Amino acid sequence: MLIPGGAAPDRIRTNPNAVSIVMDAMAQGKIVAAICHGPQVLIEADQLRGKKATGYRAIRKDMQNAGATYIDEPLVMDDNLITARRPGDGPIFTTAILTSLGVTLEDTELPEIASEDYEWWQLGETWGGSTREEILYALNTAISGENYTLKAFEEYGKRAEDTELNAILAQVVATKQRHIDLLEARLSDFGESVTWQSVGGDALAALQSWLQSSDSDMDIARRALGDLQTGVVDVYHLSTKLTDPITANLFDDIEERLAIHERRFGDFCRARSQATVEPPMPTTLAFA
Repeated sequence: MLIPGGAAPDRIRTNPNAVSIVMDAMAQGKIVAAICHGPQVLIEADQLRGKKATGYRAIRKDMQNAGATYIDEPLVMDDNLITARRPGDGPIFTTAILTSLGVTLEDTELPEIASEDYEWWQLGETWGGSTREEILYALNTAISGENYTLKAFEEYGKRAEDTELNAILAQVVATKQRHIDLLEARLSDFGESVTWQSVGGDALAALQSWLQSSDSDMDIARRALGDLQTGVVDVYHLSTKLTDPITANLFDDIEERLAIHERRFGDFCRARSQATVEPPMPTTLAFA
């Protein structure tokens, strides 16, 4: 039994007959596989209690509350239960199902499901997932974004006067350079190099114009915070579109590091905002 992901599980779980079928399959020891939001149906059927499982990160707490031990890995197998987190885990998930069923495919040699070096995207493409061109497009999109924001943060650093702000900006610059190196290395795995060299001349010109009109460290910090928030969202969307575990994991790592910097800028902005708020005037009480 395969429970799909996406929006389907939230509807499936409202059908008592569908939930009953899942309960029966689990009781009979049949192979039950769920990916992405699929474990929502298992939650409704109360079939996660005492189980090791994974699923989409947005339902992690729901799974834990239902008694599961949530494991943040591409694939988790516990007896007859097979679970995966997202589209990026699709090729590994599908291979695990086929292997568990003892299915062989003509002209296809299935890899070991624990293999971390196998180029799973090839199976994903064969089975209707992300194509090579789509993966390359996503990588070049990420490189272009990181290149532009790297230049932007270098410009912020030239204008910022606050010592702490300068230190945070420098850390972001170093992180973004690391991201570009990692993304280019992934491109080289495909035998490709960067195809988008431009970092957005018009955008940089607009940035320079904005910097000329702004002389406040807080303005720079807030703009930098906005850039990081945009980057977190953009790379998240890239990671959820691909059926390539390696590239999706790379995007995850980038998102996590950007989110750490995002929190630091948020803390900086809050601290500076509180410091600039004038304390209230003391109140004098007159007693007759």
